[in-house]
Formats: sequence, structure tokens, C-alpha cells
Amino acid sequence: MNILIVTTYGFDPAFPSRPEQLQARALVRRGHRVVAHEYLDRRYPGQSIRHEWLDGVPVHRAATLGFFAPEAMLRLLIADRPDVIHIHHMRSLLAYQTVQIARRLGVPTVLTPHGLLHDGDLVVDRERPLDAPLRFDNLLLTPRQLLARLARGAHPRRAVRNYCIHAPLLMIDRALALSRHEADLLQRLGVAPEKIRVLPNAVDLSDFEMPGAERSGEAQPLQEIKSPHSLDGGASGRPTVLFIGQLVPRKAYDLLARAMPLVLREVPQARFVFVSHNRQGESDLRRLVAEGGAEASFELRGRVSEAEKLRLLREAAVVAAPSRYEGFGIPLIEAQAAGAALVTSDVPACNELITHEHNGLLSAYNDHEDLAAMIVRLLRDRDLARRLGDTGRREVFARYSADRLAEDLEGIYQIM
Repeated sequence: MNILIVTTYGFDPAFPSRPEQLQARALVRRGHRVVAHEYLDRRYPGQSIRHEWLDGVPVHRAATLGFFAPEAMLRLLIADRPDVIHIHHMRSLLAYQTVQIARRLGVPTVLTPHGLLHDGDLVVDRERPLDAPLRFDNLLLTPRQLLARLARGAHPRRAVRNYCIHAPLLMIDRALALSRHEADLLQRLGVAPEKIRVLPNAVDLSDFEMPGAERSGEAQPLQEIKSPHSLDGGASGRPTVLFIGQLVPRKAYDLLARAMPLVLREVPQARFVFVSHNRQGESDLRRLVAEGGAEASFELRGRVSEAEKLRLLREAAVVAAPSRYEGFGIPLIEAQAAGAALVTSDVPACNELITHEHNGLLSAYNDHEDLAAMIVRLLRDRDLARRLGDTGRREVFARYSADRLAEDLEGIYQIM
């Protein structure tokens, strides 16, 4: 089968674990021919080469003129006539053009939106998308809606952009939601239920296997992969609560900062390590830590290597991911793959990846006191922490491998 993947920045060679690349490599391993189209963007080294091969996949990057990319259009019409087209990301400059051409060629299309609540036209605040009602009426999905909006005096460029981003939702043949929550949102946006499937992203789990282990898709037992110190206080005798994520409101670093003094009141020897390549909220984080009197138990690190990230995950007594929303939740899956005892928020899609007291703990939304209580519980009940970590690791390896995703995708493609 000839498969065309159309995305934004999914094939940067510096980030080989992005979902599009994992999908493409797995499909190639199953004998399919895969071609990728994405943006040409000279601001980023990995997006500045017009044509290259990445692990058996020819990647073609096209300059965009608004929602029009002439080179990508010609390649689709002349050179890369696929059997199926898989579009990643709804807010893509290539999606509208691609879907229109595909309909005229009779080529079926699949769309994976990758987090509908990241859409600034749908939500009031992308950092806190659950704090206000969603603006379904703001989205323009049909020419009639676009003309009506323009007739009411809307800014033409904004209205046309809104339409070109969202119109493909009603033109595609299949929509692959990353969660049940996203599937429900797609229905509310007008996508027919029979077109929607829930299919998670694949996650690169190769680094989370023990060296020399069989690549069987099965997880080693927790005691084989966790640091001998991590479950009972670390080499320093101080159990680590680990946060890995951007210092932005959506990742809720501020909730964890406010929870720190409450945790330290119950477990004074605990230490908190924050790891982030995006230091946008650093001054706010340091202010909250100082106000809570927790500076002596706080450490902030910048970008770390994949090997260092894996070491930190394995050595952590608790991984805290108090997000205010996740489109899918790859950081949660990586924490589970490392055997971590995980606390996250009871929000989409975290509450679909984590079942409370089965493979992690869920804390109440936007509630730093409940977050603190969950962390304390895991720091005190190490048997519970071990059980949750072991269950999470086992289930991640069973559910989120690229080969399993490719098999599921193959079945969807073949019936279109």
C-alpha cells in the first residue's frame, strides 16, 4: 500500500520519536511504501532540507503561501499518488489543500487532530482550556458559515483562516481521536460517529527496555528496571518527587509548587526536582517555592539528555504530572514505561491513561491540597507505589508500541 503522511513538523531528524516518524517506520517495516509531506521552515535546521530520506521514508518539505503549497500540490497530483492519505494535526497549513485534492482524485483521507483543546478558536485560554465553556459556534466548517461571518463584518483574513483550518473535519473519510474525550468533541463538531475511531499515538519505548533484553514487546518486572534506591528514599536518603514538563500553566507546575510545603510537612525528607526545557514560568515557580519555604528541598534543571531523563524517571519515588489538560499524554506514558509511581490530574486525557489506584493516582482538578495528599500517600505507602508502577509499565508495553499502532492503522486503511 502507498501511504502519504501529511504533517507540520513531524519529521525533524533531531526528534525521531515523534508520533508521525514512529508510525512511518512501523508501516515501512510491515512492507508499505510511505512518503511524507511537511513544512519547509528554514528557521529550524531539521526543517530546512527540501528532500531527504529518514529511515526508509522520503520526506518532502514545501514552502507554504498561506494555505497553498504549490510544490506539495504538484507532488500529490503527479509524483506521490497514494492509496491513502493520513493527515496529522488539524491546525495545518497543508490540510485544506490536501483534502480538496484527495477528494478530486478519489483518495481516502484520515485525520489525527492531536489535541482539539489546543485550538485557540475553540477554547478561551489554551493554557487552561477547561476553565471556560468551549466556543463551538466560533468554528467555521462550511462555506455558508464563512460567508455569514464575513457578512457580519468579521476580519476577512481571520475568518478565512478559521475556515481553512476547520473545514477538513467535514471532508475527511476517517478521524482518529487520541482519546474518548476527543472522539466526543469530534462528534460535537459535526463529524459523523461512524467516521471516528479512538486510536492512541505510538510511543518510542526502546530506551525503556533493559540493555540486552529481548525486543518482545513485554515489560521487564519493575524490580529489574528501577534503581535499588528509588523506592525507599534514593541514594541520599531523600525520596525524589519529579516533574518533567514545560513551565507553562497547562502543565500546572504552579500546583506542584503550592503542594510542596504540604508534602514537606508530612514527609520532611522529600526533595522536588523540576526538569524543563521551557523556562517561561521560572520566576513564578521560584517565587511560589520561596513563599512556601521550600527552597532547601527544590532543584530546577534545564534540558536533559534522553539517558538522563530515563535515569531520573527510574530513580524518582514519585512522578508528579498535574496537568490541566493533555491532548494525549506522552510524558505520562514515558513515566509509566520507566516503572514510576505516577500522580496526575483527573482531566482529559490523563484520566483515560490512568485509572485511579490501578496504574497511578488521580488528583482533583486544580487542587494543590489533593495533589499533595496523593504524593504523600505514595511516599508513605511504598507497596502501593511498587504495585502502581509495575502495573503501569506492563500495560504501557502492551498498548503503545509502534508495531501495534501500525497493525491497527493497516486495518483502518484497508477498509477505506
